Amino acid sequence: MILLVSRESRREQRRWQRELEAELRALPTYEGETLDGGDVAPLSRRLPTPPRRRLGRRSHRPGRTGQLGRPGRGRVSSERRRTVLTVAVTVAVIAAVFTASLTPLATALRGVLGLGADRGDSSTYRFLATDALGQPVRWSSCDPIRYVVNPTNAPDGWRDTLDASLAAVSDATGLQFDDEGVSSASTTTSRLGPGDRPDPVLVSWADPRDEPELEGDIVGVAGAASIGGIYQTGSVILDAPAFDEMERRGEEGLQRAVLMHELGHLVGLDHVDDRRQLMYPSTTVQMTFGPGDLTGLRILGEGPCA
Repeated sequence: MILLVSRESRREQRRWQRELEAELRALPTYEGETLDGGDVAPLSRRLPTPPRRRLGRRSHRPGRTGQLGRPGRGRVSSERRRTVLTVAVTVAVIAAVFTASLTPLATALRGVLGLGADRGDSSTYRFLATDALGQPVRWSSCDPIRYVVNPTNAPDGWRDTLDASLAAVSDATGLQFDDEGVSSASTTTSRLGPGDRPDPVLVSWADPRDEPELEGDIVGVAGAASIGGIYQTGSVILDAPAFDEMERRGEEGLQRAVLMHELGHLVGLDHVDDRRQLMYPSTTVQMTFGPGDLTGLRILGEGPCA
């Protein structure tokens, strides 16, 4: 809507002004002093024009196509230019941060933008145990990790899943695994044994009704035992019904991810609060070792030759 001041309205304002001036001139004036002793300045000039209310206009200017409300190629306002510039600078900064995500400068910029450790650093890793000097407890780097498998309750494709998972851990750590065959050993048997040489690592599948550590939503548990600051043996226990269900659904990748997670514990990795790592405590879309996992595994493979 467009509002304009008409010619008739202007005449009415001038008439009102003249009448007001006449009324003011008719008021009594004082010669000399007023009742309160102050001087009075006589009216000697025109009263100012009464303030007029300015009415704004709202209109749409057709663009070159003639469509109402569509802007043409007029001059861009300074506020619009500033907005465009601000958006462009913001996009450029964010692009630079993520493009150079491996540099120290990028780390600082990520912190400024609120993209730092609170969201999970991509190099996050933790160790299950460390010594007095803060170094992780590790397996001997020059001896293979011996293991046996109890295939009772295992899914049909257990061999391929285990081999692929062991290969992934070996590639990441440099540690070697030595298959010493199948075993009927129970998960309740101590792997340290009574002799000088500990028993091999035991990999097995169990029913949660027989294995309390698998109660609830837990699909696997693993750990290692150390002697003299060096891991010597351990165990990996997997939820048999859960693995059977994954196999029925064709989720071999998920089976492998769970087993790789547990083997990560076996060689010394702990859980991390970062969903981008396979060592996150619950199942996510992550199906292989993340950058932090790989960093931790590399360190664990650099242990002493003992």
